[in-house]
Amino acid sequence: MTLVFENLRKQYGNNVAIDDVSTHFEPGMIHGVIGPNGAGKSTLINMTAGSYSVSAGSISLDNRRLSGLKKYQIANAGIARTYQNIRLFDQMTALENLEVCFYPQEVAQTWKEVLWPPFAARKEARRREACMQLLSFFNLQAYANAEAGSLPYGRQRMLEIARALVTNPRVLLLDEPAAGLNHHETAELTAKLAELRSPERVMIIVEHDMDLVMTLCDRIVVMHHGKLLFQGTPAEVQASSDVQLAYLGTANDIDDIKAAAQDRRAQLGIRARRRS
Repeated sequence: MTLVFENLRKQYGNNVAIDDVSTHFEPGMIHGVIGPNGAGKSTLINMTAGSYSVSAGSISLDNRRLSGLKKYQIANAGIARTYQNIRLFDQMTALENLEVCFYPQEVAQTWKEVLWPPFAARKEARRREACMQLLSFFNLQAYANAEAGSLPYGRQRMLEIARALVTNPRVLLLDEPAAGLNHHETAELTAKLAELRSPERVMIIVEHDMDLVMTLCDRIVVMHHGKLLFQGTPAEVQASSDVQLAYLGTANDIDDIKAAAQDRRAQLGIRARRRS
């Protein structure tokens, strides 16, 4: 079960957001996608999930072409995702946010649930049990009956990931899952995502938090100006001079930044002493 990008291109008029990207993502590994703002990271996620059309090239899963399919067809093929900006159903409970994901699978049996109450009761119990297991995994069981919009921000992030897992997807796409989280929440998220590593699932994480990426990911794809700049293990990415120049900065760059920061702190200290 391999997700494959072949000569992938996304163009808006004269603007090329993704330019001839070819790579693949294997199950059993957690893949990171990094790069500066505007590098094309989220565009890759959006094209994979069907939110954006593909201008040229192809995306395939197990040799089945996904590019060109409708969003619901891609979802039915086993692709699930989260978003940079949380998209929960705010006025539904946390539990209902998960339960609603069963609808596409069970809509054909709705008539049976309406006409046969025992069948409906069994189905509801199974749905609730499966959803409560996910909520418990993410330490959200206490929020099961709370409106999603009322949850603390970090809990909402976890709930969105839990919702993406309801259908047991073959490919899980996470678009900046650590955005807005504090240090403790990021550490908790990192641990939970590590537990989701599975030989039956491709996991792809777009993220700016380099500590999370370098700690969690088995393989990293580096994007720059819409092109594939480098791909390899975290150690290989960190050692790449091309990546350092384009994204992480050279050793001299880092020294200059540290010196500037120290000089700024010294200036602030002088001002504070003068005021006192």
